Amino acid sequence: MKNIISLCISILLFSGCFFSAHAEAQLGEDDIQHFINAMKPLRDLGEKYDITENNNLPTENTGFTAYFPMSRALENVKDHSSYEDFEKIIREAGFSSPAQWANIGDRVMRAYTSLKIIREMTPERIQEMLKGIEDVKKNKYLSPEIKEQILDSLTQTITMSDNISGNTKADQEALKPYLTRLERLFEE
Repeated sequence: MKNIISLCISILLFSGCFFSAHAEAQLGEDDIQHFINAMKPLRDLGEKYDITENNNLPTENTGFTAYFPMSRALENVKDHSSYEDFEKIIREAGFSSPAQWANIGDRVMRAYTSLKIIREMTPERIQEMLKGIEDVKKNKYLSPEIKEQILDSLTQTITMSDNISGNTKADQEALKPYLTRLERLFEE
């Protein structure tokens, strides 16, 4: 049961990246490089000011339809005393505005996350998920509503390569040459 719950939570956290439907041009090399240029200075800024997520922000139950971590980060920092420093870092990295940084950053994160998950979708992992589906179906302690949510999540994740929007696929292709570099930066 613990495995099923943790599996579902991880699916919910990361699967929104597969279903974004924004009509935008593919990420360019400059976009990705600007995002990378901003990462370390922004991490340092976050540590300096101890910027934490604002839990008073309105949240929606968007399920699989949205994954906007940088837009959310921008909302968190807008009213923070560090905003001037934040804006300076964004502009020095090559962005014209914080909104542009958030948009590009969201797209980079969707492409990055989806590439990582696709890479982890080995035949063995898919078999584990299929077994998880059977376990959920047989579980007499879960309500029908919870079962339906879990089963939908697992099924969507298993079929994710068919569900990735064209824009995210294009962004994935643009991001592939930078994947190792991003992984190192995220691990620092």
